[in-house]
Amino acid sequence: MLWVGGGAVTVLDGNDATFSLADALMFGINPMILLALVFYGRSAVPRPIPASRWVDALLSSLTVAAVGATFVIQSAIDSVQDAKVAVAIYPTGASVLASAAVGLLALRGWTFDRRFALAAAGTATLALTEILYRHQQALHFIAGFGTLYDVGWTVAGTCFAAAAWQTQRPLSPGTRRTEIVVPILLGAVALSVLVYDGARGDASKLTITIAGLAVAMLIARMALSLTMNYRLLAHTRLEAVTDSVTGLGNARRLVADLERVGAAPSTLVLLDLNGFKSYNDTFGHIAGDHLLARIGAALADGAGPTARAYRMGGDEFCVLLPADATITPSALAAHAAQRGDGFNVTAAYGVVALPAEARGANAALRLADERMYAHKRGDGGRAQPVVDALAALLKAHEPSLYRHAAAVADLAEATARALRLSEPACREAVNAALLHDLGTMALPAAMASGKLGAGHDDEERALVEHHTVFGARVIATTPELRGVAALVRSRHERWDGSGYPDGLAADAIPLGSRVVFACHAFDRLTSPNTDQAPARTRGEAIAVLRQWAGSSFDAAVVDALAATVVRAPVAASATAVGA
Repeated sequence: MLWVGGGAVTVLDGNDATFSLADALMFGINPMILLALVFYGRSAVPRPIPASRWVDALLSSLTVAAVGATFVIQSAIDSVQDAKVAVAIYPTGASVLASAAVGLLALRGWTFDRRFALAAAGTATLALTEILYRHQQALHFIAGFGTLYDVGWTVAGTCFAAAAWQTQRPLSPGTRRTEIVVPILLGAVALSVLVYDGARGDASKLTITIAGLAVAMLIARMALSLTMNYRLLAHTRLEAVTDSVTGLGNARRLVADLERVGAAPSTLVLLDLNGFKSYNDTFGHIAGDHLLARIGAALADGAGPTARAYRMGGDEFCVLLPADATITPSALAAHAAQRGDGFNVTAAYGVVALPAEARGANAALRLADERMYAHKRGDGGRAQPVVDALAALLKAHEPSLYRHAAAVADLAEATARALRLSEPACREAVNAALLHDLGTMALPAAMASGKLGAGHDDEERALVEHHTVFGARVIATTPELRGVAALVRSRHERWDGSGYPDGLAADAIPLGSRVVFACHAFDRLTSPNTDQAPARTRGEAIAVLRQWAGSSFDAAVVDALAATVVRAPVAASATAVGA
């Protein structure tokens, strides 16, 4: 008997060969082990199997097969070049077993346990023993028993038996570093085999085909990894801007959307839940999370398909409404309200018109938060009597100044509505217009009327220019009117930054202050009995304001004021007497 080309044959006259029954029985061990690996894999590989592991298994198996075809099977054939017939049974079987074992290891995520380690050791020992034995048989004809090769077969069988007695342990989930490193190394091996075999003069078509398929699997693995990374990145980005409880966007998503909206008209509604803490304490945090999820869904459905709802954290929500939205903030608060046995959760809200009232996410959220807490405390109802009292004081001190303030308030309300300001913003602008000259009560009569005289000095001018600060301080003593106080303080600021007292410019000036300043100037221009110039018509006054738009006045405010006075006469401005 002589092994030729990796197969066990009996040479007859150097021309014919027969395959013995002993060889068939000996080789039959290989498919049995392969079948055992398949059945073992059904329980040893966790489900579901990711597509990346299937590709890794194919890449690993093809790489091992390519190495076996090049350095085992081809080497065996080359060692017996004079043979007429070659049956490469044994080295092929050993290569298949090695390929199957490595592929199974790839399906397991390159993770060993005791059972798999013993099975892999048995497979490797059997394959190595077979290859070495048949190689020596081809060169020298080895016969008999008791050799070192018998030890190898015995060790292989012992490993298989020991593996069968081991307890199957579940694999820990997650991706390991080896799942990234090993496929790259195997791909490099397959590419090296392809280059090595292609450089040979008698390159094997089988080897080149197997190695080429392995390289193709490497490319597929790289493409799959890139796709998985993109999906993971997209998922991570989505999680970063998504609230885990409600599935709505979070504060980071809201800031990004506000920046994306930019100058497009929209409305920001900030809602804060009343009674949620009590509900959470009574029913527990799990029930609280379910309630938050219901409220989030109710806000998202109520806002409509073109709006977007957010959870800011805790019990605060936000809704960003487009300009064409028909739902009102009070209706959104009604959607957020939840009632049941033993609980009643309602919502207070603050509204900001964008970009008219605030530019930038921080400014918009800060203003919405102030208005929301004002609504929560019911400030609008409690603060109005204070405004009325201060206006009455102004009227008693200087009736003509009050008539001017009342006219400016009417103009400011109409202009604010033309600018689509929210109700709280309109109320603040009207109150600021009504009290915008309150600080002049602290000045001497000549200064209050603006008549400084020829001998005035810088100190007198600074005192006059400080009257807005005086008025703001008086108004701010009522906490609910701090927003109005801020508008009064800045009502003499100019668009180009040349105003007083803080030298604010452009959008840094509160919108309500810009409205009051333009309306104040319009009423002064159209009022009779002014010392500086005779009364102008509405058209002439608007022309003057347009001339100074972009330097003293906000052009958008002037346009809104012009549209207001052209649509309907403003009686207050026609009869007001300037102070």
